Amino acid sequence: MKMIITVLAFLVITTTQAQTNYEKGMTKAFEFWKNQKTDEAANLFERIAKAEKENWLPYYCAAQVHIVKTFNSKDGKEILSRLEQAQNYLNEAKTFSKNNAEITIMEAMLNSAYVIYDGQAYGMTHSPKVEALYQKAKAIEPENPRAILYHAEWQMGAAKFWGKDPKAFCPEIEKAILYFEKESSDIPFYPQWGKDQIARVQKNCQ
Repeated sequence: MKMIITVLAFLVITTTQAQTNYEKGMTKAFEFWKNQKTDEAANLFERIAKAEKENWLPYYCAAQVHIVKTFNSKDGKEILSRLEQAQNYLNEAKTFSKNNAEITIMEAMLNSAYVIYDGQAYGMTHSPKVEALYQKAKAIEPENPRAILYHAEWQMGAAKFWGKDPKAFCPEIEKAILYFEKESSDIPFYPQWGKDQIARVQKNCQ
């Protein structure tokens, strides 16, 4: 199972100097990421997080950068290093925002990255974590489209592995589409990614 994420930043214009600096920094970090400057992006997100204090979003973004990078890497040492860094960032994010569906989804993706990297080594230990984390995220936010879409993709992958029909989870994708259409947030840089991945996941329904 291969997961590729395209991240879209939705900006809200703010007025105070502190907010403007935060916005500029986050925008610059996303530009680094867009230009495949992965380490520069993650490092800038980390610096922003330390400056902002008690803001989970920069730590979340730093973790996401590292996790996404592993999906396109074949270097085992790099993959494990990035996933360890990502877990540290998510641990920091959780200290500022408990029972956060977005952080929980990202942690599910982190654990799935271990399975994707080496199913034999991590499948037995990390697969149950992935399932539990997606279930937790959906319990926190039942209409979160990322939780629904990526949980469906995970379940489809598991169904294929066990020789079952992945199409059983196609209705979940339709549900995610509806929730993506309803999604909105006025919080700068709040996660709203994933909609562009619907067609890729839907290939499992053909």
